[in-house]
Amino acid sequence: MSGAGIISSYSINTFRNLDGVLIDVRSPKEYLQGHWPGAKNLPLFNNEERSLIGTTYKKNGKEKAVLLGLRIITPRLKELKEILQREITKTSSKNLKIYCWRGGLRSASVAQFANLLGFQTVLLNGGYKAYRKWSLEQFEKKWPLRLIGGRTGTGKTSLLKELAKMEIATIDLEGIANHKGSSFGGIGLPPQPSCEQYEN
Repeated sequence: MSGAGIISSYSINTFRNLDGVLIDVRSPKEYLQGHWPGAKNLPLFNNEERSLIGTTYKKNGKEKAVLLGLRIITPRLKELKEILQREITKTSSKNLKIYCWRGGLRSASVAQFANLLGFQTVLLNGGYKAYRKWSLEQFEKKWPLRLIGGRTGTGKTSLLKELAKMEIATIDLEGIANHKGSSFGGIGLPPQPSCEQYEN
């Protein structure tokens, strides 16, 4: 699937089951707000550039916005190629799974560029917006859950780790939140994710 051919775009259920390096090409601000867990952020534009292109699009139309985007990204193409190569070599997969906000121009541009370089690329139909909708829909389903609760220091996290060793699916809500509960909070932990990312 390399060369100048058409890039395949898949629905969320097909895309999520494909093998490959997951690449989010949205701006760092968009990524920080919420992203597909495990996705590597490879922003096509930084926060300011994305805002400038959006303003240009609204005021002057798509063509001028696209030309501005091309002017910004062209000097970075060599660096982009090296980053894509580096991400591919970290895994045994030769595929790049790429998404942007709505599955539009940003992801298609990076996918086409990667395809021209010989990488195998696929797109997420509907982009992060489709993923986010799917993610929220999971909360509406009935899941066979068992909740573990208790006071601070009773060993809930240790129990979850032991269950995981037994290959029982577990979700450590405090761990995902980078928070040790009401007694210890976020002491010694990375910053907490946004509510959106926590849901993802």
